[in-house]
Amino acid sequence: MKKILLVVIVAICLTSCGVFDKNLKNPNRLQKNSLNNINGLYDIEEMGFDSLSELYPSKLFWTGNNFLREIDRKLLKDTLQIDSAKNYTFELKIINKKKIKITYLENDVIFRERFLKTKLKKDGYLYLKNKNIGFVLIPYVFGAVDVKRTRLTLDKDENLVFDVYNHRSGAIGGVGFLSWKTWRYRRTYEKIQSIL
Repeated sequence: MKKILLVVIVAICLTSCGVFDKNLKNPNRLQKNSLNNINGLYDIEEMGFDSLSELYPSKLFWTGNNFLREIDRKLLKDTLQIDSAKNYTFELKIINKKKIKITYLENDVIFRERFLKTKLKKDGYLYLKNKNIGFVLIPYVFGAVDVKRTRLTLDKDENLVFDVYNHRSGAIGGVGFLSWKTWRYRRTYEKIQSIL
């Protein structure tokens, strides 16, 4: 019982401490009246790393990721294997300021849909509420706690800017830390088409 209580306390602390890189500037502050500008069809693979890649030399760790993997929060297995013979995209549609719909397409055919809670904050970012705390096996006994916070905005060309704060920590046998890592990064996804 004490271990479970400890896990809950640590998870709450980690979630409240999760901070995005303060050097990141919002290229296009979203407001209530401009929120629908996010609506659109996007390439599922990122356009490439921006200047943050110089700050985080382990960027190659993330090169296989795509938007579906970022959102689905599968901690022990890959969500989607990209088939180079197929075309993958995703569509974002703002339902209201508190909810967004994400539709995934393979060769223009829908294969998955998700609805996520959102919150538009004063900093002009749309924050996603998406299983922000995940558990790998039995946290702090033989496993870890994974905290992931994400937010969206647009760049000057209306491509999707996706910022991530990810923290993972855990232990083996409740004694020593297995890992204690924090990642902060930004991805950009090309807008293929705007949608009303």
